[in-house]
Amino acid sequence: MNDISDDQPQSLDEYLRQGWANYGRRDLNAAEERFRKAISLDPALIDAFYGLGLALKAQGRKEEAVEIFLKLVDLLENDTTLDNIRRTMLQRLTKGQINLLKFGDWGLEKEIWKRER
Repeated sequence: MNDISDDQPQSLDEYLRQGWANYGRRDLNAAEERFRKAISLDPALIDAFYGLGLALKAQGRKEEAVEIFLKLVDLLENDTTLDNIRRTMLQRLTKGQINLLKFGDWGLEKEIWKRER
């Protein structure tokens, strides 16, 4: 029995789990729908924002993906529940996605090595 079904989710965790499952199967429209629903239930849900950004990116919707990733950067900067190591890692991943979409590479020289591009 598969523990990830395509039935209508009943909880925030199910929306998020199904969103990632849909993303993994490249069912990007369903993934987008599930991540958006999860965000509507918890507007500070970092995992759902990252998943939504990836789903939009995979659909070729670069501007929308950048917008979502920028919202995620703001969420991460204001989140007090994450430990510093996880926050830093997620900020780097998110900024890398933005750079990749805008400039064609991760371009994290400034964030990681403290060098200008």
